[in-house]
Formats: sequence, C-alpha cells, structure tokens
Amino acid sequence: MSDVFEANAFPLTPGLRLLEASAGTGKTFALAHLVLRLLSEARLSLTQVLVVTFTEAAAAELRDRIGQRLQQALHGLESPEAAPPDPVLAAWLVRMAPQAETLRAPLLLAMEELERADITTIHGFCRRTLQRQALEAAQPPDLQLDPGGAALVRQIANDYWQQQLLPLPAHLLDGVQQRLKGPSALEPLLLALDGDPALQLAPLPAGLDRDGALAPPLQRCWDGAWARFKALWTAHGRDLDAAFCGAAAQWRQQGARSTTPYSPKPRKDRCAELDAWIAQQPQGGDHGAAAAAELLHGYFHPGTFARLAATWEPDAEPSLPQRPLLETIAWLSDGPAELVLLHACHWGRQQLSRRRQTSGQLGFGQLLEALDPRGQAATPLLDAVGQRYAAALIDEFQDTDPIQWRILSTAFDPARHRVVLVGDPKQAIYRFRGGELATYQRARRQAEAAGGISQLQVNFRATEALIESLNRLMQPGLRRSELPVPQVQSGSRRQPLQALQGESPLQLLWLGADRAAGDKPPSRTTLEQLVGPLSA
Repeated sequence: MSDVFEANAFPLTPGLRLLEASAGTGKTFALAHLVLRLLSEARLSLTQVLVVTFTEAAAAELRDRIGQRLQQALHGLESPEAAPPDPVLAAWLVRMAPQAETLRAPLLLAMEELERADITTIHGFCRRTLQRQALEAAQPPDLQLDPGGAALVRQIANDYWQQQLLPLPAHLLDGVQQRLKGPSALEPLLLALDGDPALQLAPLPAGLDRDGALAPPLQRCWDGAWARFKALWTAHGRDLDAAFCGAAAQWRQQGARSTTPYSPKPRKDRCAELDAWIAQQPQGGDHGAAAAAELLHGYFHPGTFARLAATWEPDAEPSLPQRPLLETIAWLSDGPAELVLLHACHWGRQQLSRRRQTSGQLGFGQLLEALDPRGQAATPLLDAVGQRYAAALIDEFQDTDPIQWRILSTAFDPARHRVVLVGDPKQAIYRFRGGELATYQRARRQAEAAGGISQLQVNFRATEALIESLNRLMQPGLRRSELPVPQVQSGSRRQPLQALQGESPLQLLWLGADRAAGDKPPSRTTLEQLVGPLSA
C-alpha cells in the first residue's frame, strides 16, 4: 500500500522509505523541504545529511533549491507578518513558531555550510568517501579521476587489435574483419563496461584464457565447428531445406504475401549449391569464405528463419528445425567474431584497471568498485559512511544500479538511519546509467517492510485536460514490465493551449505509414520528414 506524500507529515524517524514521483510532481520541492525539516525538527546538522542525485546539473539545482528553502524559512521565522511563498511552508511556520528563536542559529549555520554540503552525484559521493577514508581504502588522499576515459579505451582497443587480432591465421582474420570493421568496433563495448561496472560478462569458454594468446584456441574452435558442420550437413541438410519449404507453405496459408527467402516450391536447389560450395573449400574450411557466403549468413542462417517465424507465429516461441545444424551454421558465420568480442571485453576491462592503477588514477566505474561491499555485511569504509551521516536522500533512484544499491544499503541501516529513496519506476525500464527495474523493485519491497511507500500525486506542469488524457492512456499500466501507473491530478495554474474544435490535448501520431507488422521500420530521415507536417 502507498500513502499520499504530505510534506509536513512525512516521518523523520529512522527507516527506509520510498517516495514515488512522476515527472512534474514536485520531487525537488519535496526534497528541499525534507532537508529543512531534518535540520529543524530532527535537529541534524547539514554535515549529517547526504543528498545524492545522478548528474552534476541536477546536484547544482538541488543545492540551489535547498538554499532557497532555508532562506524562505529564515525569512518567515524573522518576519512572521510576511506572506509565505507556498502553503507547505506556511503550515511549517505555524508549527515551528514557538521554536523560532532556537531555529535561526542552526538554519544560518546550514546556509554557511551549504557550499561544502554533500549534495552530489553518486560518483561524487564515492570520491569524497575514498578521499576522507584514504587509509582504509588504500587510496592516495589526492585521488585523481581519469578525465580521458575515451582516449584510454581507444588506446586499449588498438592494442588489442594489434596484439591479438593481427596474429590470427589469415582466414580467421579475414572473416572477423568482415564482421568487425577495425578497432573502433570494440570501443563502444569497452566504454560501456568502463562506465557500468555492474555489467556482467559471460565467462570465456574452456581453453580461452583472458591473458593468453587468442589465435590457437580460436583456431581449435573453428576446426571443431567445421568438422561438426560437415557431418551434420551431410546427414540433415536436405531435411532442413524441406522444413524451410514446409514453414513457408504454412505462412502463406496464414496470409503471408512474402516469405522471402523461403518458398513452398523453390526454383533453386540451394542444397546442391551449398554442396558445391563446401567442395570448393580447403580441408579445414575458410572462415573468410564462410562469413561472405550468402547461403550461410542468409538463407540457412537461423536468424533469418527466426525473424520470419516471429512475424507469422508471434504467440509461439520459434522452433528451429534441425537446431544443431542451424546453430553450427550460425557459428561458422558469426561465432569467431562473437568470441573475439567476448575475449576483447575481458581483456580490455582488465587493461583499463591495470593502466589506471599504474598511472595512479581511477575511472568513474572504479570509484563504485572501490566501495562495493561485494556481499559483505559490513566494511570499514562503509561503516565510516554510516557513522558520518544520519540521513540519506537518494534522488532519481530508478537509475541506481546493483553496485550502487549494495553500497547504499550496506552503509545505511534503516534501524538507525533516515533513508529516503525518490524515484519513478516507469523510468527504470529504460536502464539509464545502468539502473534496472529489478534493483528498483527489490528496494521497493525492502522499503515496504522497513518504513513505507508514499507517492506524489499532483502534477504542477500539465493542464487538467492533458493529465486526464494521460491517466486514461496509462490506466492499463506498463504491461510488459507489469508496473501499475497510478493516476495523478493536475495542480497547474497554466492556461491550456487553445486546441482546434474536436482536437484532444493528447494526440498520438502513427509514423508507420502503411508498414505491415514485421516490415523494416522507416529510417530516421523518413521519420523526420513525417514528423514536421504532422506536428505543425
């Protein structure tokens, strides 16, 4: 069960509480007022309060809004005849009027401490903690962040290409380069791993060592796959093509206008074509030739069949005919490049750590790793964090990744800390900055048991007509993630835009034109050309 958030009644006792807030419902206002109440009613100092958000810009805005709230409170205490700027502060001033004399000093002190207060990003919090507890963290007090992560990643990608890819046998190098267009293909993966240490890599297969040479085990993998392919093709190739023809006939009966490249009655004997292609290959096979062969990466590739099956059998899990053969064909076409990417990610992640350690720097991801308790119930570093702060307000909690939540939940004990998580579960589905819905839901269950859940239900940005339309649109909730979407009310004083007669304040534009389900979506250029006239 969720309660409606009441700014002056929200509990300030220890506990873990979740404040769910959609866009425009005043979460920054709520956070600023909670800080005021923690300082005035719970009598905490600003140095005992941690406020975490997820961008430098958001932290700067939050600091400014907290400062404004403290100023408004001081002005109201000193000039009780002045009209308060909002009803929430007016009610707080009435309640705190008997304590006005004793409140001025701590609020003035908080104003002086504002610039040094821990109102920061998650990475800023980690850096400050590591600097303050340098001895326990085995880090230098003047901890340096690596400002050139992209440059280091580019260097590591080029080194991997030279040291591991170029020594490959010629046929493997040829095939891999058809799939990976140079070292730049590795950079986005390494950047993602560097920025999100919570990302888990699949383990390397047996025989493939992160620190060893790539060429010998990759050649062994190829040799085994080529031998397996020839045996399976000889035994089941004709059966596989017959299954393709049967599936195409079934899809046509269901109304499919096109089942290309498959046909109920094909004009070409593709089995004979592939037999001829195999006969032309050297004894051990040639990955370059396999990667270029249209029959392997097109007609006989399981991805081609699965895409069509998903279109015409959307409610069923695609069943691959002759699965072992199809999986082997997929590996001949794509497997070496996929193994290279996996090996490069393992190798590159270790190189990032080693090279930064040598230079005495840390990346943003390593800041989190340095504080990660990794399943321990407590660590000296996080014990120190828990002793420093009495309250933690975590903004944009839906963007919190598993490592960040392990750090926060280990450092702060609901039995003695006031912990408030502010988030929008609807945004957790996008996995911004490494956040994930599973982490949000796990924290939500803990909050339900250890403090409670409240909701901000008034939107101050959108007009009543638009909010009413959005409530109807979102009434079923988010079906794939099974998230309910609570209705909100409009608190906006803005005048609605004057819509033409018969128009709704919420309009949905279909950009698919006459595209049928399963067809390739329009290009970005096409979409941009469509949006202009439709939104004019």
